[in-house]
Amino acid sequence: MVPVYRYAVSYAHGRDEAWVARFLDELRRRLDAADGPRFRRLVPPAAPAGGRDEGSYGVGTADIVLALCSPAYFNEGPAQRDWAVLALRRSLGQARTGVAPQLALPLVWEPVDRRLPEPVAAADVLPAGRPAEYRSLGLALLTMQAARHRAAWDRVLDAIVARMTAMATAGAAAPELDDRLAAEAPDALSADDAAFTERFRQEVTPVLPALPVARTVSVLRGSGDAPGTAPAGGDPPPDQTLAVALTVPLAAELLPELGRRILLVGPPGAGHTTELARLVRRALDDGTPGHSSADRTPHDDPGSAEAGRAPWGCRIPFVMSARSGALPRLDGMVPTLAPLAAAREPAGWAARQLRSGRAFLAVDDLDAVPEGNRAAVWEWLLHLLETHPRAPCVIATNGTGVPWSRLGDDFRVVGLRPLAPDDTRALLNARAASPGDRQALDVLLPRFDTDPLLVGVADRPAAAVALLRAAGSVGRPERVARHRLLRAAVSAVWRRPREETTAPPVPGLAANQVPDSVLRAASGRLAVAALGLDCARIPLRTALSALREPGISHSASSERLLAALADRAGVVFRPGPDTVAFPNPEVRTFLAAHHLAHTPGTDTDELLRAHPSAELGELLRQLRAVETGTGTVRSVLAAPGGPPRRLSAGSPPPRPAVRRADVRSSDELRALLRAGTAVPELRCSGTVDGLAEALPRLPGLRSLVLSDDPSLVALPELAGCRSLRSLRLLRCPNLRDLTALESSAVMFLDIDPWPNLPVPDDLRRTRWLSRVDLVTGGPRPRQGAVPAQLGAVFPEIRIRRRLHG
Repeated sequence: MVPVYRYAVSYAHGRDEAWVARFLDELRRRLDAADGPRFRRLVPPAAPAGGRDEGSYGVGTADIVLALCSPAYFNEGPAQRDWAVLALRRSLGQARTGVAPQLALPLVWEPVDRRLPEPVAAADVLPAGRPAEYRSLGLALLTMQAARHRAAWDRVLDAIVARMTAMATAGAAAPELDDRLAAEAPDALSADDAAFTERFRQEVTPVLPALPVARTVSVLRGSGDAPGTAPAGGDPPPDQTLAVALTVPLAAELLPELGRRILLVGPPGAGHTTELARLVRRALDDGTPGHSSADRTPHDDPGSAEAGRAPWGCRIPFVMSARSGALPRLDGMVPTLAPLAAAREPAGWAARQLRSGRAFLAVDDLDAVPEGNRAAVWEWLLHLLETHPRAPCVIATNGTGVPWSRLGDDFRVVGLRPLAPDDTRALLNARAASPGDRQALDVLLPRFDTDPLLVGVADRPAAAVALLRAAGSVGRPERVARHRLLRAAVSAVWRRPREETTAPPVPGLAANQVPDSVLRAASGRLAVAALGLDCARIPLRTALSALREPGISHSASSERLLAALADRAGVVFRPGPDTVAFPNPEVRTFLAAHHLAHTPGTDTDELLRAHPSAELGELLRQLRAVETGTGTVRSVLAAPGGPPRRLSAGSPPPRPAVRRADVRSSDELRALLRAGTAVPELRCSGTVDGLAEALPRLPGLRSLVLSDDPSLVALPELAGCRSLRSLRLLRCPNLRDLTALESSAVMFLDIDPWPNLPVPDDLRRTRWLSRVDLVTGGPRPRQGAVPAQLGAVFPEIRIRRRLHG
């Protein structure tokens, strides 16, 4: 009777399901056709009751387990649970029989550029005799392109069948585990994690130094509570720190005591990045592991003193910045934060730290993500947090684009409180390092004592530093006008678009950019509409109505204008789903005064009677007096010290280009370089000197033809030709040296004629070459003219024989 062995498959469920099924179907047919034992796959039920953390089906009972390794398998898949079960079965089998059974067969589904954990690396026995495509492409791409890589595909499948047969007939069977023992299996992939954790902590450094002043926070919204109210039902919260935070300010150092999921909402320039860096520094300064969050019970206080100095007891900080427009992937945490330690990172290390609660996430710069991509970034971030529920997280944002309905009861909305006047003075004292800054500070501090509007706009760190720079930008700081200082503080975090031209808009992201002039007018309208309201609780409906002014020429909707005012101008933020807020009343006063001073036809007297404000009236008179005396209108939120920002006349004229250029001498080549013409294709006939120096200086060169040059023995240097993709060599009979192709980006090579010689080994070391056409006029090349190893790397080498007559 032929024995039947059971095998299971461990892979990242939900990814490449169709290609996994195709690979397993082909493997089943190969197993059925092979001589030897029979194999039967353990197929999970249609509706499995287990979740992601319970591992793959059949790992505790199968005779052989195929592990389809990929970055997603170690980061998101069931690798941690499955290999814990496999390691426990191996240990029990060795204890019973004295021989360690080999029941796991790791396969490269996608290339893993990280160091494999010790149990996976010890079981990786398939590489013997593997084809090159198996490690470079992986089974996933080989399955997708089976027709192109048929030879390698067949060799890999035959090797898998042979290895499974050898494992089944080895005679050392592993004991089976029931669900209870499988759930209690100790982690096996984390054996090297502790050593790498210390290496990671040594390489990571906080991005910014801490502020010299202590910050405080206030809870804007609790878990499921309305903004600024106590929890529903009137009962005090169980945590006394939270009960105090709902009513009075709380020190920023106690931020972790508010919960494990925190949304830090506020205007740009409020110091969010610095507070996140403070959390990172506290985590790195904790020298002893202590009582980690992985060892606590759900009833323990997550911010208690027993957890040590590290926030939430986490000694591993993951700072995720979206300044580039997107968040880094989970397997890109270490290369981003500690590139020198990336080579030693075990695969899946970051995911295991988040899953166990030993690491926390600090997400910053979400406001820099383009508006069209922000929903996708939030979706990925929330999915990451749902996958790792034990990982604490702090997200800094201005509130725009936040999916408030998706946050649920897990997140607590917290805001940094403005700087007190004494804190502003302490910050400026710490930032004034040069003699010019000290002179400017000596002028600013007396003004703070007599000008509440000036000290009010400086309650954000970025605004305070902008005031210091504006006062120190001229030779005599005492002559800087008041309105210039106010403008500098209000526009401290204004982000300009890349380029503004009079050319027609290009469809795409650039076409959706709101012009600066529209934002300036919108900020003034919103400030005037909110004069009679609490600047920290402006209803969203009121703000949208103010921005929806009839008669404006720009097509931007009020929602897009409000988002641009928060993301680019930084004059508003969203503390809740239905609320808009100014950073402080002084910013609203300046924007309203500037709008009224530059808007003709506005009845300012009636507006001041409806909303009496001495500061607004005084600032309005000053602005009108300044412009009456100078005769120029200064735009709000413009950079202080220089002329008003103007739109450029248009894009520069395009570079002249020709489709093809023919040169026959070095003089013609130099003339082509002097003209600065873009040449996609260059044809050189005869002997042309200086090609190595001239070719990298030709813009847009993609195709090069060298013809009728008997003196050409070696190719010119092509390393500097980054855009070159095609190279044709015609009637160059003495050419033998192709070494220059090794450092080039050439993908297509054509040599006509090619002597009846073997293909040179230089082509084996090229990085990008994908097709080679060799045309020979003699008899067919002798057997072995194309080496076997060369044909495996370049499957499209073609040696064609020219037919005469």
